[in-house]
Amino acid sequence: MSNLRIKHPTKQLTGNITLPASKSICNRVLVLNKVLSSNTVIQNMSTADDCLIMQHALQQTQGSVDVKNAGTCMRFLTAYYASTPHTNVILHGSERMHNRPIGALVNALIQLGADIDYIDKEGFPPLRIKGKNLHGGVATVDASISSQFVSALMLVAPNFKNGLSIRLGKHTVSKPYISLTSDVLKQFGVDVTLQDDVVIRPYHTLTKTETFFIEPDWSAAAFWYQLLAMAVSGNIQLNNIKPKSAQGDAMIAEYMESLGVNTIYTKQGSTLDKNNNILEQAHYDMLNYPDMVPAMAVLMCALNIPCTFVNVAHLQAKESKRLTVLCKELVKCGFDISNNGNELLINKIEKESLIKPISINTYQDHRMAMAFAPLALLFNDLVINDSQVVEKSYPHFWDDLRKVGFEITTEP
Repeated sequence: MSNLRIKHPTKQLTGNITLPASKSICNRVLVLNKVLSSNTVIQNMSTADDCLIMQHALQQTQGSVDVKNAGTCMRFLTAYYASTPHTNVILHGSERMHNRPIGALVNALIQLGADIDYIDKEGFPPLRIKGKNLHGGVATVDASISSQFVSALMLVAPNFKNGLSIRLGKHTVSKPYISLTSDVLKQFGVDVTLQDDVVIRPYHTLTKTETFFIEPDWSAAAFWYQLLAMAVSGNIQLNNIKPKSAQGDAMIAEYMESLGVNTIYTKQGSTLDKNNNILEQAHYDMLNYPDMVPAMAVLMCALNIPCTFVNVAHLQAKESKRLTVLCKELVKCGFDISNNGNELLINKIEKESLIKPISINTYQDHRMAMAFAPLALLFNDLVINDSQVVEKSYPHFWDDLRKVGFEITTEP
């Protein structure tokens, strides 16, 4: 486990950054390529841990499959193994993974005829899965915890003899990720209708792409907006990142216009520039954008802007209990932040209330490490514990910080 001390001598950020490929898109493409036995050439493959885990797991059909703390892998592979004949696996992960709910997905698959058993606690991994041909039909899914339950079914449905109609519950979270899955399916030639419910017809080749380029990760871009908003001055070029994206977290560009950062789109990608637009207070509905909450919550505290984030209860089922740990680490720094279950509340503080923390704990959560690193600009330096957690989605994050002038050293 490596702890890093981070500092920036000038607080002026200028650089040219190539973001990692989207692990969300990558894992969808990997599963779909396998399901359809496709020869589509995948370009710009992600090297994130979650994608390496997925690639390895898709080669396994028997025995123990360990997905560690990769939630996308757990959900997508549950559906994949359940619908793949002659598969017999025990699907498990980290201690935290065994406390992340999966019952809604398992229930939907059992509706479709799947053979899945809980090994320990009902509704949670680990799972024993015996794969078989599923014919499809209609499944009802409670996606109030994760839209990945829906995406998992969508990715394996093209081979169902009767296709699949997914009836969504009333409080579906992170809907842009369902749209993202639909977009990937269509590029592979799968016939999808996405309205109040989701309909996927039995696979027949429509116009499909022979190559698939995996876009840079807009979720990772959020941390660069956060960094620039907290810097004294600067200009950041994000290579190859475009405005027309199926990734919901592209919304960060719009949010940040009123938090100090403009986005200028060019042939090369996106240029981030400082502006003087700073809100006096803010209110955000994060039902569809949970992955942006860590970066934005830390930013609002650092800018001392009173803010309310609503519809955030599903963050408690992420890699960490994100509402709880965000509040714990930010309160440690002297900020006034709390949550009441489905709201995250930030109040203005007096400057003398700030307390430079000894270190920031990351709770095995990649977004905690990346969201808190920019506080080095506020406190002059900062120690991030277990810094290697970024490898889950952004393996070269610390190297990219060095490119814009951060000094990073290993702590004993």
